[in-house]
Amino acid sequence: MNNLHLLKPIKCFILDLDGTVYLGKKVLDGSIEFLETLGNNNIQFKFFTNNSSKNAKFYVKKIKSMGYDAKEEMMLISNQVIIRHIQEKMQDKKVFVLGNEYLKSDFIYSDINVVEDDPDVVVVGFDTSLAYENISKACKFIRNGATFLGVHPDFNCPVENGFIPDCGSICAMITASTGVHPEYFGKPSIHTLQYILNKTGLKAEEIAFVGDRLYTDIAIGQGNDAVTILVLSGETKLQDLQESTVKPTLIFNSLKEVKDALQEIYPL
Repeated sequence: MNNLHLLKPIKCFILDLDGTVYLGKKVLDGSIEFLETLGNNNIQFKFFTNNSSKNAKFYVKKIKSMGYDAKEEMMLISNQVIIRHIQEKMQDKKVFVLGNEYLKSDFIYSDINVVEDDPDVVVVGFDTSLAYENISKACKFIRNGATFLGVHPDFNCPVENGFIPDCGSICAMITASTGVHPEYFGKPSIHTLQYILNKTGLKAEEIAFVGDRLYTDIAIGQGNDAVTILVLSGETKLQDLQESTVKPTLIFNSLKEVKDALQEIYPL
């Protein structure tokens, strides 16, 4: 691949999890070796997942169980991005959270006023215990004027045997009922880009986003100078690129191949 030189200025890799580092409970081939290579050579990296069905502490524990000693400061998640926005822009608002207990606990721990009735804001995450009653309540609140926010736009979450409906699909159902579209906060939103730039203290051109989804992991690099690396170990297949207006900077089959490419351009 003749444009590997584009990796030379990179000071930090932002790594997706589902479909990139692992699929469900299965760690993908070469992922741990890639992480160890970066760490051993003082190349900065952080994980960023849109998957709001859990929280940062859960993902750190999961990565540790797969054989890599992840630290809490390495883990970023869409939950944190939307919480930061509400703390800064909507601090006095009452919030109804449609999501798993992990997401709700993150909001409560962050001193956000989480309510069950008469909210100013409805936040929808990846709710794997989705109940019809809660969807109905969310729709009613939005029809009554509550602001509709989606934690992230992912339509599907990759698992070992295929895909399961994700936050974007739940939001689409609410939109179909109410006619209201949410504002999203995970990848590829400007909210997430700014959150990552603030966390790392780096410029966009010093960051490489690595992931398996064109419309989130890769789209976050559109309109700025970040490098985007598509891995074909999760949702996106090569044929999907033909129909997409979103194009990655580089394409690899897996993180193992990314590691091999880095070894080509400088000794690790």
